[in-house]
Amino acid sequence: MTLPVPSAHRLAAARSGRWFATTPGRLRLQSLLVAAATLALLATGCGALVTALETETSVHRQTVAAIVGVQRLHAWLAAADRSAANSYLSGGAELTLPQQQYEADIAAASRELEQAAERRPADAAGARLQAISQALGEYSRLVDTAMVQHRQGNADGLAALRAASDQMHRPGDGILAQVEAVEAEYTEVLRRADLTLAVAAVLLGAFAASGVTAAVLLVWTQRFVRRRFRRRRNKRLLAATLAAVVVVTGTGVGVTGARQAIARSQGQYARLLTLWHARSLAYDANGATSLLLIAGGQAGERPEGAIPAGTGQLVDRPLTDDLLRDAERGRVRFQGLLADELRAAGSRPERDAALRVLRAYRQFLDIDAAVRDQAAAGHQAAAVTLTLGTYGTALGLAFKSMNWGPRLGAQRDWSEGELGFAFEEFDWDLAQLTQMLQAQFDATMEGVERTLAATIGLQALSLAIAALTFAGLRPRIAEYTA
Repeated sequence: MTLPVPSAHRLAAARSGRWFATTPGRLRLQSLLVAAATLALLATGCGALVTALETETSVHRQTVAAIVGVQRLHAWLAAADRSAANSYLSGGAELTLPQQQYEADIAAASRELEQAAERRPADAAGARLQAISQALGEYSRLVDTAMVQHRQGNADGLAALRAASDQMHRPGDGILAQVEAVEAEYTEVLRRADLTLAVAAVLLGAFAASGVTAAVLLVWTQRFVRRRFRRRRNKRLLAATLAAVVVVTGTGVGVTGARQAIARSQGQYARLLTLWHARSLAYDANGATSLLLIAGGQAGERPEGAIPAGTGQLVDRPLTDDLLRDAERGRVRFQGLLADELRAAGSRPERDAALRVLRAYRQFLDIDAAVRDQAAAGHQAAAVTLTLGTYGTALGLAFKSMNWGPRLGAQRDWSEGELGFAFEEFDWDLAQLTQMLQAQFDATMEGVERTLAATIGLQALSLAIAALTFAGLRPRIAEYTA
């Protein structure tokens, strides 16, 4: 009788089964499984954390910097249009302080535009920034034409100034509208970064699964060694298990801290953009008052305490003494961007700075009301004097030439400083609050980057898990085979 000859596949399976059935084979298999889990732990952990770190660094140093830069550009452009109106109102002479302030604002806007082109995210808004640069050049030419015509006593100067202001504010294709379109493109880049962080979160889920798998394999291996070799514990396997726990726990703590800081930075970023938007609105409102006086228009019937057009987004109702006192006590009974900032203030310095902004804004409203009342009564010269007090415009020039300007002392009675002084006081306080939030945002994002970098360094401990496992099982394999 001829016995069947086993196939090569069956022989290999039999040899494999005998290998797995032996104690050395089991130990080698367990070592390989722990090594595979460790490699998965290292790959998913480093992949997720490096992706998150690179994304957050890009968001902080490029995307958000570009968006905030565009907001600054928007504010400087609005400030330039306001200064142009004040310069025309002062007579359009080349050496007046409002004219020099206009030139400083245009220079600041031009510098910001150049920096926006340098820091823009790749393949974003290049054509729009070029169009804005060309439109800004045309705007400057129109303003210059308006000043020359005004000095010559030509009524065409007003038409040129109106054309320049229209080019700045025109919906759709105006300069400010194009700047807002650039911001929208950058915001889309920020949204894509959020998607990348979501992918990193999925990788972190795989990391957690790998960590649990490695820990289970190590416990299983420890129990097998204890039963087979009658040993109560294996110090190297215990150290490997402890290393796995440290890696998973430490990574969890680091990621949790980074996520909380990122959430905090998102709130700071939103507040930062809100304050820059508030500055732009304030520049527009102040410029509108000068344009009203240039046109020689009448303010008409104005209810007591009514707010100037365009500032309703800052505070949605007349800012009375009662509302101001309640805000100082922590009861904000109005809406608007300044109300939102008061509610969001998370510390005493932030709240004090927001209250200073609110008080300065109230002072600005009071003087603006007086200017419009003078215009409504037909007192054009008095209204112009109240608007362009030389002390106020000199302060404005100092502010712009030094970018932020020196801190003023206690607020003066507005009759001494006129509308220019009151607006610059309000603008300065708003700038100080903006700087405070910018510093906080930068510190928070730098903390996120340091936390993620430290957590990435912790992943190197994953290699010790496999090394300790091999070191712990090798003597047992040698002991059994001997």
